[in-house]
Amino acid sequence: MAEKKTTAKKATKATPKKEVKKAAPKKEVKEEVKKETPKKSNKKLFIILGIVAGAIIVFIILMIALIAFAKSIYHRIENAPQTIEVHGTKLKIREAEAKAVKYDKYDNGLVSFNYPKGWKVDVAKTDYIHYSFKVYNPKDPSYMFYFGLKLEGFLKSEKARSTYAKYYPDAPFSKLPAIDPQNAEAFYKVWNSAASYVNASNGDSYMPRLDNFTVIEKLGKGMLDGDLLRASYTKDGKKVQGLFTASVMSIGTYYINTDIFNVFSEKVDVSPLNVYNTVFLSAPDTEFNDWHPVLEKCLNTIMFSQKFVDEFNKEETQITSTIVANQKVYDSISDGIMDSWEKRNNSYDIISQKQSDATLGYERVYDTETGDVYKAYNGFTDDYDGNRYKPISDNQYTETISGYIEK
Repeated sequence: MAEKKTTAKKATKATPKKEVKKAAPKKEVKEEVKKETPKKSNKKLFIILGIVAGAIIVFIILMIALIAFAKSIYHRIENAPQTIEVHGTKLKIREAEAKAVKYDKYDNGLVSFNYPKGWKVDVAKTDYIHYSFKVYNPKDPSYMFYFGLKLEGFLKSEKARSTYAKYYPDAPFSKLPAIDPQNAEAFYKVWNSAASYVNASNGDSYMPRLDNFTVIEKLGKGMLDGDLLRASYTKDGKKVQGLFTASVMSIGTYYINTDIFNVFSEKVDVSPLNVYNTVFLSAPDTEFNDWHPVLEKCLNTIMFSQKFVDEFNKEETQITSTIVANQKVYDSISDGIMDSWEKRNNSYDIISQKQSDATLGYERVYDTETGDVYKAYNGFTDDYDGNRYKPISDNQYTETISGYIEK
């Protein structure tokens, strides 16, 4: 019996060992599982956001491709030949050359600007303070944009020049013409003489000739008190029209005796003149109205590099010429030319355009839906019985043409 009790006691003592097997660890595992759930949720969120972002990127790429495709279709439609039907016959509308111009960018590290594709850029062989370039159509150089920072070596009167030449015959002041009076018109009147000397000195033909330079209209003042002129000249016997500006400036006065060996002889001022901001735009006379926006784009896109400005200011110490390296000056010149052109007297345009049309066999009509002006073959208005194209008024002769209506 004693042994049985001992066994029973042993069994009773074993009971607590069974209680040790609790489910607490399982609860802890469950808690750990619950703690991991937010991490999985964040991972799913990131995946969803990634998918959405990818879809947006694909959508943007598709839209860019679609826009590019639409532009190419529009470009083809826009440039496709247009026609007008007259009594069963289709007439072609050809886009005007000035409207069809495409542009290249010129940049030599010193100056940059836009200019028409196929045209040529020449830069003068000179230093920074006399920097100059011209842009022109090599097939017909009367289509031209000319730019020059500074020309010097001029005197104020022929008496001053001849006096100087008597004692210093080989000096530039003796060779270059006098500018009298000191304004842009007088400067351009002696342009050819100055161009001959400069070209001969440089061994080239950079400066163009402006034969028979004639002012059509004075359009006011520009920067540095420079005159703005509407003028014409001839090239190869053909009349060319343009806008011209230049600032003729005196640097002071200096009188000498016309006979240096006679103190009682007449005195003359031999202080020199400088010419700044020589700019002109030109095209064949009856086409200038159509081409001046193209030529003005060359001017209003000019940008000088910092390297150019720094080198220019090292060479030139005078305040008046240091100013011309400032980009704002050229912006103002461009604005002044455009503004003056808009305020010009229209009578010259009306008369010259009518004469040109009569000579070349055109009559002008405008599109009542778009307002575009066209040169049509002579007799078009007799053939055409529609309502869209009608004869222009006199004031519309000042507008640029959009194209030609041809049989």
